[in-house]
Amino acid sequence: MPSPAYPQDPPPGPTPGLLQNSSLNQTPSLSQDSSLNQTPDLLQNPSVTPGANAAPEPANEANENRTRELIYPINSFQHATAMCLTFDDGGNKKAIEKTLEVLEQHDIKCTFFVIGKYLKSNAELWKKALEQGHQICNHSQNHKWLSDLSTEDMKKEILEWENSATDVLGEEYVKKMKAEFPYLRLPGGAGTKSKRVMGVLSELGYTPIGWSVESYYAVLRHHDLKKDSLSSIAQDVTEHIVKKARGGSIILLHFNPYDTHNLEDIISGIRDKGLTIELMSEQGL
Repeated sequence: MPSPAYPQDPPPGPTPGLLQNSSLNQTPSLSQDSSLNQTPDLLQNPSVTPGANAAPEPANEANENRTRELIYPINSFQHATAMCLTFDDGGNKKAIEKTLEVLEQHDIKCTFFVIGKYLKSNAELWKKALEQGHQICNHSQNHKWLSDLSTEDMKKEILEWENSATDVLGEEYVKKMKAEFPYLRLPGGAGTKSKRVMGVLSELGYTPIGWSVESYYAVLRHHDLKKDSLSSIAQDVTEHIVKKARGGSIILLHFNPYDTHNLEDIISGIRDKGLTIELMSEQGL
């Protein structure tokens, strides 16, 4: 069974929730939901992964006598050809529909880190995603930077997501997720160095998942999203993702027009490199 790899280079910085309500047929403006578009100060919340041999730390501030091993975000894993494709957020209905259609056509299963409030707004699509064999995991209820919250509010963000998932996907699914693939992606990647944040995730039974390849900081922020054409931006995303993909990669995309516009080309490019796209749970992460 492949073991997680913890790269020496830090992963990309915090990735904001992007463009949740934009049309796929034009270059959209930024979402009006400022809670999803704020980008935390990179210096205050660096997305850096400590070494794999980090010593166990207290997981619960209220019980200093009890310790448990902290699991820092897994950004990649060891495999020659398998890699994972993941999608975040989930407020753009057209992007979700297109993603599900393309993935089904190519018989690909992915992990979706969906914001809790978007589980309910696109409930039928997420049920369809489960029917197609995808996995839906925790991305917090409201996409708040967990490192900015009190410990109590941090737990509330995580547990409210579980409540939303139970309402939409069912109690049995949430139990299965927590038992078999208890993945959580930190909103914006904020808190990856925080022992307090990692302690809360450990206490609540989650494995934090990062990424080794992403499109926002590498591509989208270098474009004028209001003026540049959707096709040109999407082509740059495609070229970047295909170029950087390799065995063991965990690729982070978002349910937005730019990342999903050329999804078929991304898949074809990855496969042309001799790589396979698999679920993270298939790698024992």
